[in-house]
Amino acid sequence: MSPPVRPLLASAPETLLALPGARPIEPDSVHVWCFTLQGSPNLIASCREKLSAAERERADRFVFDRDRIRYTIAHAMLRHLLSLYCGTSPQSLVFQAAATGKPSLQSAAPALPLHFNLSHSEDRALLGVSLRRELGVDLERVRSNVETLSISRHYFFGSERAAIEAAASQERDNLFFRYWVAKEAVLKAQGIGLGFPLDRFRVDFLPSAQTARVETFDPGALEPDWTVRMLACEPGWLGAVAARGMDWEVVTEPPEL
Repeated sequence: MSPPVRPLLASAPETLLALPGARPIEPDSVHVWCFTLQGSPNLIASCREKLSAAERERADRFVFDRDRIRYTIAHAMLRHLLSLYCGTSPQSLVFQAAATGKPSLQSAAPALPLHFNLSHSEDRALLGVSLRRELGVDLERVRSNVETLSISRHYFFGSERAAIEAAASQERDNLFFRYWVAKEAVLKAQGIGLGFPLDRFRVDFLPSAQTARVETFDPGALEPDWTVRMLACEPGWLGAVAARGMDWEVVTEPPEL
C-alpha cells in the first residue's frame, strides 16, 4: 500500500522558477507538480523566453489574453521543471509527438529516460514526471453545472454509471469527476485520448477510493496494466495519476513547500 500523499497545493510559478536543480527521481515514484497559471507581466515575459519559436507562435494565435497567458506559463513551467531533472536549460529541450499526438522528450535530449504528462484546468496546471514509466495525469475543478447523469448514462461503463446514479445528490458531482479524472488520466497515459469510448474500460476503485485498477474490453487499443492513484487536491479540485503497474507511489513536489 502506498503511503499517504501530502496535500497537493498549487504553487506560484515564481516559487518553482527559483528552485535549484538538479532533481533526482526514482523508478518507483511519480513526481507530481501543481501550479497556478497566473502571474505578473514580468513573469509572463520571463516564461515566454523559455518557449521555442513554435510555442511562441502558437501562444500568439490565441484570441484571448487569458488563454495566451495560461499557455505561456504552462509550457514554460513544463520546460523549466523537466530541465531540473535533465540538468540542462529549458530552451534546449526538444519535444516530439507520437502518432497518437502524445508528446515526449527526444531521446537524445535528456540523459534520463523521462516520461511526463501535463494537464490544465482553468487557472491551474498539473504535471506528472516519471522515470522509464508511461503515465498520464488529469486535473478538474468539481462543477455543478455539468449534466453528470446524462453524460454517465451515455458514455460511462455500467458499474460506474450505477455508482453515480446511486450517490446522494450532494455527492454526485464529486463522484462523477472522480471517475472522469481517473478515466482521462488512463487515456492520456495510453496516449489515445477521448477518441477511445469511455465505456470500453472500467475504473474499479479499491475500498480506500484512492487507488483504482483498470479493466479494458479492447486490449488491442487500451492495455490492461494501468493503475490509477487519486491526488489529495485542495477542496473543489480532483486530480489523478495513471501509470503502468502497481509498484509505484506518488511524490508531491516540491517537498519543501
